[in-house]
This record gives sequence, C-alpha cells and structure tokens, in this order.
Amino acid sequence: MRRVLVALAAALTVTTAAGPAAAAPLPGEIVHTETVSMSDGAPITVGFTEWPVRALQSLDFTFEPAGGISGRTGLVTTVSPSGDRKGLKGIVLQRRGDAIVLPRHPRAGQVWGLDVVSLPEEGTWRFEFAVERAGATSTGVLPVQAIGQPGPPLGLSWTIALLPWAPVVVLVAAGWARTRAIRRNAKPGWSG
Repeated sequence: MRRVLVALAAALTVTTAAGPAAAAPLPGEIVHTETVSMSDGAPITVGFTEWPVRALQSLDFTFEPAGGISGRTGLVTTVSPSGDRKGLKGIVLQRRGDAIVLPRHPRAGQVWGLDVVSLPEEGTWRFEFAVERAGATSTGVLPVQAIGQPGPPLGLSWTIALLPWAPVVVLVAAGWARTRAIRRNAKPGWSG
C-alpha cells in the first residue's frame, strides 16, 4: 500500500510540474513570420519555428488572423511542389476534404497552429487559407519555399547509424553457425 501511495505522489508531482511547461506559449520559438493578405483585407500572420524551412524537418506553424480566432474557423490546404493537396506530414487532427481544420496550437491557445509537422519534399509549397466567420469566407495564399533536407542523405545517415551494430550481427551469426554445427554432430540419445 505504501509503494502505491509513493508512486501516486511521484506521478502527481511530475504531472503538476510538467503542466505549466507544456501549457506555456511558444516563448521565443517563432523565428520568422509572414503576413498573408486575405480577400476581406484582414491579414493572417503565419509563424515558423524554423527558418528557412527545410524538407523533412519537423517544425511548428502558428496562424494568427487579425482580430483573433474566436468565432472563426480556419482551414489550410497545403499543396506540395508535385501538386499533392494532402502533402503535409505530421499530426493533423481533422480534415475537411483536402483542407486541414486548424486547431488551437497546443502550447499557444490564443492562435491556431500545427504542432510537429514537416514538408516532405523540397520546392515551393502553397498554403491556401480559408477563414470562415458568420457565413462569410475570406481566402489567401502563402507560397513557402522548402529547401533541401538538413544533414547528409538518408541512406548515408542510416548506414552510419547502423554501423555500430555490425559487430553484434557478426557475433550472432558466428554463434548461430557454431551451435548449428554442434547440433548437426550431436547424436540423438535418451537419458531417462
């Protein structure tokens, strides 16, 4: 019983301590913003946690329309350089057709946002916005240039990452071959 109470107290302490950090707005994480002119004249400010945007790099986007997000629904359709309208990779909670329904950002509840997403190919992406409010819809487009992925090519990265496991593979293969030879040479017997 005492161990259970200690475990519950530890879990409560960790949860309580992690809560404020997880709920904190993106302090200093937005490194670049772009302003999108909408058809109704009210712009949207798009924030990026990484700039320049690289293909296959995980980042957060924030979307803040002038006047705030209350009473509005935001939609964004991401169009890849190859024309794929569902090209964005990562955590996407809800879609309406090809468009992503913009949720509140998990760490900045006053804006819409996408948390931990990536653009899987390099080239010019199109972010097509639609903001719905009281039966009216305004639209706008933001081109985003994604440059090559960071670091070496994926094949080389995986090869280097798996290289330390080569001796393990050799040892397992040698052990398997040795026990196989022992099993072949063993005579069946019964000791009962």
